[in-house]
Order: sequence, then C-alpha cells, then structure tokens
Amino acid sequence: MNTFEHQNLGSYLKAKRIETKLTQAEASEYLKVHPQYVSNWERGLCAPPTHCFQHTLDLLGADRKKVAELMLLDAKRIIEEKIFKKKKKTAA
Repeated sequence: MNTFEHQNLGSYLKAKRIETKLTQAEASEYLKVHPQYVSNWERGLCAPPTHCFQHTLDLLGADRKKVAELMLLDAKRIIEEKIFKKKKKTAA
C-alpha cells in the first residue's frame, strides 16, 4: 500500500496554508494540534482528524468541493492500487 494515501489532499492543504501565509506551527496552534500533524497532512500521510477537519478548511479558506474531489481522487488511486496490484513473479 502506498504510504501517501492522501497525497492530493495534502498538496492542496499545503498550498492553501502557504497562500494564507501561515507557518505549520501557527496553523497547528490555531487548530490545537501538534505541528507534526500538520506536516503529516501536508505530506499525505494522513488527513486532518474529524474533530478539526472543518476548522482546518475554514482556517485555510479551502474550497470544500475541491477538497471532496481531491479526497475522491486519493481514494480512487488507493482502490486501484489494491485491485490492479500485480503479483510478484516467484522463481520456479
């Protein structure tokens, strides 16, 4: 499985944070989460948790329709990786 499950969402959130001129530390302080969480979201390792997802979108001025589209793209990629994953050839 790809460890960057939320890569499209993460890239978008990072771009929005930079656009709003916030540092990761400032965003994390506002959202009351550890700065490492913000870094993890931006690298696509995870998505913001449910308890602060709406606040994250509000803080960054994120387009909710765009966020939904990106989350669907990420989910589609993950599903396709699982379905179409080629089996490794074994030596006979």
